[in-house]
Amino acid sequence: MSAFAAPAGQSESVKPADLKGHLLIIKPVEYKTSIQTSLGEADAIEVDLVDLDTNTEHNSVLFFNVALKSALKPNIGKSVLARMGEGVAKPGKSAPWILVDATADAEAVAKATAYLASGISAPATPAVSAVDSPKVQALLAKLGATPF
Repeated sequence: MSAFAAPAGQSESVKPADLKGHLLIIKPVEYKTSIQTSLGEADAIEVDLVDLDTNTEHNSVLFFNVALKSALKPNIGKSVLARMGEGVAKPGKSAPWILVDATADAEAVAKATAYLASGISAPATPAVSAVDSPKVQALLAKLGATPF
């Protein structure tokens, strides 16, 4: 078994549709302008993200969607906790991808906090005893979350 992984190909890139409904920790890295695409130049936001529903990390992902760029650009350097959702489609257009705030969901915050505290993948569903632990409650307080 090799100690090295092959670089990801274009088809292996994560897309918003792959993340629909998933709980994500998104870390906007940089707003990039004038990126050459097959459709011409476009702006995008580069993010690192953790899909807490599949325990998968994705680095250097580019989102070109206007709503995603708008939601993430002011948060460069911060961690955003959200679910990938779909907005309302305008006539003749596809529904835009949007981020649905998950910071008011105590279970989502606990899952994200446990992931960040452990440095390893979070369990699919946190145990109630783990959520009630003093360490988790202290981390929730640091995040400004309301205890349940």
